[in-house]
Amino acid sequence: MPTETEWHVARLEARGRGGMVAAKTPEATRAGADVLRRGGNAVDAAVTTAFAAGVVEPWMNGVGGGGYMVVQAPDEAAEVVAYPMKAPMGAKPEMFPLTGAASDEALFGWPAVVGDANVWGYRSVAVPGTVAGLALALQRWGTISLAEALAPAIRWAEEGFPAFWHTTLMIAHGLATLKRMSATAAIFLDNDGNPPVTQEQRRPYLIRQADLAQTLRAIASDGPRVMYEGAIGQAIADDLAANGAPFTREDFARYQARVEPALSTVYGEAEVHTIGGGTGGTTLVESLNLLAQFDLRNAGYHTPLALHRMAQSFRAAFADRFAWLADAAHIEIPLELLTSHEYAQERAAQFREDRFEPIFPVSAEDAGIRHGLSPSIPDYPTSALSPDHPNTQHPGQMADGSTTHLSVMDRNGMAVSCTQTLLSLWGSRVTVPGTGVLLNNGMMWFDPEPGRPNSVAGGKTPLSNMAPAILAKEGRPFVSLGSSGGRRIMNCNAQLVMNLTDWRLAAQPAISAPRIDCSTAELILSWRFPAETVKALRAMGHRVETLDERFFTGGFASPTAIRRTLDGVYDGGTDPFYAPATAEAAHGVLER
Repeated sequence: MPTETEWHVARLEARGRGGMVAAKTPEATRAGADVLRRGGNAVDAAVTTAFAAGVVEPWMNGVGGGGYMVVQAPDEAAEVVAYPMKAPMGAKPEMFPLTGAASDEALFGWPAVVGDANVWGYRSVAVPGTVAGLALALQRWGTISLAEALAPAIRWAEEGFPAFWHTTLMIAHGLATLKRMSATAAIFLDNDGNPPVTQEQRRPYLIRQADLAQTLRAIASDGPRVMYEGAIGQAIADDLAANGAPFTREDFARYQARVEPALSTVYGEAEVHTIGGGTGGTTLVESLNLLAQFDLRNAGYHTPLALHRMAQSFRAAFADRFAWLADAAHIEIPLELLTSHEYAQERAAQFREDRFEPIFPVSAEDAGIRHGLSPSIPDYPTSALSPDHPNTQHPGQMADGSTTHLSVMDRNGMAVSCTQTLLSLWGSRVTVPGTGVLLNNGMMWFDPEPGRPNSVAGGKTPLSNMAPAILAKEGRPFVSLGSSGGRRIMNCNAQLVMNLTDWRLAAQPAISAPRIDCSTAELILSWRFPAETVKALRAMGHRVETLDERFFTGGFASPTAIRRTLDGVYDGGTDPFYAPATAEAAHGVLER
């Protein structure tokens, strides 16, 4: 028996028929599930859920942000709706003068910028894509109108959503900078300038967004281009320009979302479909290809050897990411090489079984890269070594992401995996007066150091962490998965794929299992791993730190997932350490 009480956090799985929705708030989840119950398909439900999430989870996403959606109908090719945030055409590296500090711990290890101008405020804003992307998805696959999909979001914006403890906590996280933006503070803070608090559950404090409701109504009636070529887009561009950001109305008018093929690989018996280019999907595919080179089932579930192999694979994928990934439309990047099985086989053969050693990115010569630019975070390989290694360095930690994820599968087996974001918590903190639109801080994704693949440039898409994924067998989707959590997304999603395929876990056990993360200097392990495992990994040379998820400090990514079983039952799971996350089936299951 333990000598002291211990708090356990757990979540029961959802099970049902007729399809399922899993998202990060109950209001958004129910909006999507209602669409499924009325006969809508997975894209109808996903778009409805996504718009609602932008209203009831505004610190994470909204019409002022961007994202990616993976869609696959049975026996059809998986496709991606890409609606990322883009730099305005006037963006230049000079807009973010550096302080001279080596790195900023509030960022991704980038050099620190004077006044944190790339973190919050008007210059941190990139052109948002959410409205264009969700409308395009509905046009391509949907069966309901844009007005129908927006109806729940409009209702929540007008009537208000309840501010319970989690909402209060999220507002408190951003309080210092939210207070500096009067239009934002007027919406999300109480009359005393503090985070709102609900004292009684039956009489919650309601956060109303009247201006946003009018904006959403305009999009519903006039179409998505009102956000770009119409009055709303013009008002946003004018306000940004008036406050020193390099925007013109043309930056909004030229924005277009696009549909493109998914990036795919095979892991075990599963076809994995995700997003490519300068995103987390490319890193996810490289990680899975590397993991596939090892017999991890034989190594054992979460044994030190298995975790060692996982860490080596994740480290290699991140080393290549930091060195070479960026917007392929602006700069040469070795996408085909990094996502090939042949490259993974060659890389994995270099890993030692008994010892962790620095894993460097592929060389420019071997990758066929000719641009001659320096990699971002060049010390990442050696910083991961245990503290007693002579080359150990300590780069900055990353900030928690302001991202949401939703998974949907419908009664016919169509699957949607959608990740969208403002980037960091509360994005830029800028709300444009009269519109209610809280804007992203997408410029923070760029490396502010000039002369690197992911440096700032006009019209460029920054390197993002999003990696929504669908798993299929013989062309038929059986899992929709993804997560929020900044750089931690990629390692999280890879482990979900492993849990669901290698170990045949259902959605909730796959999510609830303890995880590791290699996105920063330390090898982060859940405190739930045995002390002997931590000791063994340190002995192999890993720089290990353990984190207790019950502190709710965001040490790991926050996933959702839905799995369709062979008998047509759906089981869904969400992060047990993100309290509002909810999975809901369209119809219940009659137990025999």
